[in-house]
Amino acid sequence: MQSLQSTLAADVWSYFAIICSIPHPSKHEEKLKAWISAWAVDKNIDCREDEVGNLILRKPASTGFENRTPVILQAHLDMVPQKNTHIEHDFLVDPIKPIRKGEWLHADNTTLGADNGVGLASCLAVLADNSIQHGPLEVLLTVDEETTMAGAEGLQKGTLQGKILLNTDSEQEGELYVGCAGAININVSFDYTTAPCKAESQAFEISLDGLKGGHSGCDIHLQRANAILVLGELLNNIEGISWDLATLQGGSLCNAIARDAKAIIVCSENDEVALKTYLENKEKELTTQFKHSESGIALSLKKVALPDVALSSISKKNILDAIVQCLDGIYSMDKNFADVIQSSSNFGVLNQHHSKQFFEIEVLIRSQVETEKQILAEIIYQNFKKRGVDARKEQDYPGWMPNIDSAIYRLMEAQYIALFDKKPETMIIHAGLECGLFIENYPQLDMISFGPTINFPHSPDEKVNIASVDKYWQLLLATLKAIK
Repeated sequence: MQSLQSTLAADVWSYFAIICSIPHPSKHEEKLKAWISAWAVDKNIDCREDEVGNLILRKPASTGFENRTPVILQAHLDMVPQKNTHIEHDFLVDPIKPIRKGEWLHADNTTLGADNGVGLASCLAVLADNSIQHGPLEVLLTVDEETTMAGAEGLQKGTLQGKILLNTDSEQEGELYVGCAGAININVSFDYTTAPCKAESQAFEISLDGLKGGHSGCDIHLQRANAILVLGELLNNIEGISWDLATLQGGSLCNAIARDAKAIIVCSENDEVALKTYLENKEKELTTQFKHSESGIALSLKKVALPDVALSSISKKNILDAIVQCLDGIYSMDKNFADVIQSSSNFGVLNQHHSKQFFEIEVLIRSQVETEKQILAEIIYQNFKKRGVDARKEQDYPGWMPNIDSAIYRLMEAQYIALFDKKPETMIIHAGLECGLFIENYPQLDMISFGPTINFPHSPDEKVNIASVDKYWQLLLATLKAIK
């Protein structure tokens, strides 16, 4: 991080280094909030916490800017905790370790938290620097954005006075975001029954890993392999041997594409050779099938201790049918914006709870169009409900519809052209931004979202382009100064 002190955004990187040093995964932002609150007292900056845990910091206008339109600068406090399977890392205790490689900054086999840590760092840098010119300023730092958006949803009417909101949570420099997808979760408790395993049987663990994963919105267009779906289909197509299913699990977050999955199956020890051959052939097929999106697909087989029970035959059929028949990936494309996904779904979590005999399943649906979001959610809901299990539609939040008359968009576009001698792209992001929730209680807000280039968020491959942070910082400062 020391090498970044010579960049235009040196102050941003200084605060980002501090953010990385303080654990702050979703629902565990307390340590970071405590540091920011103490820092604000030291800087004589007004800082308050609202009813749901958001921080609101206020700074008076610069001299001569007192009559400018009040601005809200916004970021979220939490990060997605993802790591490679071979790494020991406790996100509640261990700091993130940033590593520079050329023009990119990434972490040591974990998510970096540039989403939305760089935006958060820029908010703190603006507050700290009295030479930056701006009108009356509020900084809104929300909690739990990456899981439930509870901070944005719980923000009360009348808390904010600003008229313009600058959201810092987009992930492609050179693009100005004027809309985003809404989302809804399908959460399932999938009960199953069991039968005793035969004493003469052998248990084998099948593992699928080496997948890239990624953000279930921003990376869904890359059509990467979903480990849960791939392993489910693989198991569903085993032929020529008699086998039972004891364990099946994969993924860890509904907003991250599942990178690994594993199963324990029970069969005759004499079937080991056939299983190995089948997996070797499937690995070759998958490597070919995903040659443009994956580079390290690995299937492995090993003997493990024989469990006492496995799923009954009807439960095995039910869970595998539910997996392979669940819609996953791109559902439709936006007809008004080229190469923009309109609706998608992500089978993100499959956890097995052996003691209570049920699978915990989480599927996340995203869409720019509310009616289509509900249609897709109903299709996936019925895929589980028809099997007699407990399926629920939860955490439904709206998208952010573009405002074609946005004054802040026109102003920021002009600033971008003046700075970089080219026009920025106008985009809608296929991910959930908090703007869709803000607009419900603050319909007068003129909003825009922008940020530096962050590749592969929500995965251990996450990295942020260093030069893009300079450009993001320049645009932020120019915009604050230009707002009348």
